[in-house]
This record gives sequence, C-alpha cells and structure tokens, in this order.
Amino acid sequence: MSGRRIFVLIVLLIFILFFPFRIVQLITLLYLAVLGLSYFYAYVISRYVVVLRREQTLRTHRLEEVEAVLFVENRSFLPVHYLTITDRPNHFFLTGPGRFLVSLAPRERKKLSYPLASQDRGEFTLGPLVVQGSDPLGLFPWVTRLTRHEDQLRLIVYPEVHPLDLEHHKGLPAGNIRVESRIFEDVTQYRSIREYIPGDDMMRISWKASARTGKLCSMDYLPYLHVPVMIILNLAREDYPLRYRYHYLERAATMAASLVTYFVGLKQEVGLVTCASIKGQSGFPAAEIRGTHGHALHLLEILARVQASAEHMNFNSLIQASGIRIPPQARIEVITPLLTEEQRAFLRRLKERGCAVEVFLVGTSTWRAEELRVRAMISREFTVFSVKDYGSELVYK
Repeated sequence: MSGRRIFVLIVLLIFILFFPFRIVQLITLLYLAVLGLSYFYAYVISRYVVVLRREQTLRTHRLEEVEAVLFVENRSFLPVHYLTITDRPNHFFLTGPGRFLVSLAPRERKKLSYPLASQDRGEFTLGPLVVQGSDPLGLFPWVTRLTRHEDQLRLIVYPEVHPLDLEHHKGLPAGNIRVESRIFEDVTQYRSIREYIPGDDMMRISWKASARTGKLCSMDYLPYLHVPVMIILNLAREDYPLRYRYHYLERAATMAASLVTYFVGLKQEVGLVTCASIKGQSGFPAAEIRGTHGHALHLLEILARVQASAEHMNFNSLIQASGIRIPPQARIEVITPLLTEEQRAFLRRLKERGCAVEVFLVGTSTWRAEELRVRAMISREFTVFSVKDYGSELVYK
C-alpha cells in the first residue's frame, strides 16, 4: 500500500475516533469498508488469475504467419470485470494485436490468440506476459509481470523454402526417386510383362507367362534411384562481398533450407556441414546423413540459428572436423560464393570417388569479368547453378 493511501487511512481513523458527529463517523466507516473490500478484491484477483501459453516453442518459416495462443483462467470465486493482458514480442514480427482486454466469470477460462510473422530467421523469445487489473472502483490497480521461464515463448524461424526441380542421373539403385535409366531398375517395383529381348538376364524371365503365351516373356521393373545427399554450406563472412553481404548470406541459408526440404520430400537421406557459427556453441554446426523427418527438422533448426562465421575453413578440414563419412555415390550440394582452387581440388577428389557434385553460386549478379571467367572454368568441371538474388524462383544454370 502506498504512502498516500496510508495517510488517508490515518485521517479516516482520526475522524472515527475523535469527530463528535455520528453521521460523519458512519460515512467514514462506510468508506473504510469500501476501501477494505476493494483492496481484498484486488488482492484476490491479482493472485488467482492465471495466464498460460499453449506451447513453449513455436516453429515457422521466415515471412510465414504462426499463431501464438494464450489461456487466461479465473481461479477465484469473484468475477473479473476487466483485465489487460500484453505479450511483449521483443522483436518486430508482431502482425496482430498482442494486447487483450478480458472479462471473466468465476472459474472461467478463455483462449486468446494473435498472429506472428518474422522478417528474419533465427531464434527469438516472446515475453514476459504483463497482466494489469484493478478493483471495480479503480482504487487499487495492480500489475503482474510473468517473467518465469515457462511463461516465455521460444520462437524458431526457419529460412524461407522455395520449390526446386533438379535432375537426377546418378546414385544407387532401389531408392525413391523415379528415373528413366534402366540400370537403376528396382526388382521390388514390378511394372509389367514384356516380350523377351536378347540379352535379358535369365532371372528376369517369367516362366509362367512364357508357358501361357507360348513365347519367352521378361518381367519389367520400374527404375528408382537412391541418393544420399551432403549439403556443404559456406557462410564464412569474408568470402562474401561486403556490399549486400547480409542479403547474400540469407540467400545462401534459404538455398540450403530449400535443398533439405526438396530431398527429404523425395525420401532421401540428407546431411549438413556448415562453415558457420551458432551463438553459445563451439565448432562448426554439422549433422550426419540421415533420412527421417525428425532429422529434417533438426537440419532446419540448425539453418535457423546459424550465423556468419568470422573463421574460414576449407571443405576438406570442415568434413574432417565434423567426423561425418561421405558414402560413395553421394550427391554433394555446395552452396558458396566463388570457389577457390583449394575448394575445387577437394570437390574434384569427391567426383573421382563417384560422387555427383553440384555447386550453387551466390552473388553472381555482382561479379566482374574475371570472376565470371572463373565461373566458366568451374562449370566445365561440375554442374553449376546460380542462386538468384530475389524472387521465389531460386536457381538457374
């Protein structure tokens, strides 16, 4: 209770004890009763109104809306005439009202929600929740800031994801990617019976169909390809031009997230190695090659949190430091600005081991003639794409 209210209370007590008129004493007692009831109401409501979050962690992609949900509950036997509930976004991704005016009946529970959308990828925190109320007469306002860890919301914003349409020519048989080459026929994926062609394997002959038709028939199978994918993401700060550096770094992260989503959608195993950093963690973030959807979310979470690294490391040392083994016939997806000769030599060795190497070059629109000449040299060795600076169409050859 404030010093001003204590002073008023002392004055009222003096009126009751020493003022000779009974009517004044009665009015003073009535006023004291109103003060006491108002204080009791404010005290009870401030302690028995509970605000909780539905989730402690929300996940979304950059520029996509997600709904933040709160539950406010009156656990007292008194009605709540009004409450103001404010959620502090701590960032500029609030797209709807995060401030609510609520009234509650005794034991009533209400759901409150508002949309969020982030301009940046990353990991953010919403909160604390601020609850403001008062007694019906407004004599005893109160404010509660819910600063406990469970009252804050963790928001993970993945990079944007754009559709991709890549070609598939090389890999291991018996997978999930449909191709045209018959060398990848999967004997578990039956297609049809056809007439025997000289040179067909004897194991392909269908003797039942041959006996029924009176001529040799072979079984035909659908060709499917399996491709384990390793994404190498170069976010070394000094490798990118100073002009538009932040934009190019974000575009590289978008390219990596799009590749993860694309290959997981094809039911392929995907791994990630990054020349980047995550706040509070040492070393370069990496994840071994796996094929589950939970693993895909783990990769996207890494891509949401990575930041440009002040330290540069060549690709060979990066792979060795991660401890990840690249299997034969893997597909290597490299996202980087212009490749150095050391990086090209490492990729050539992978290509000699049977890996298919694709390079996604970032920032090509600002390159000078010499840099374009180097790009032409890289194109003679590897499959090269340029990452577009803007727009939903991400790459072109």
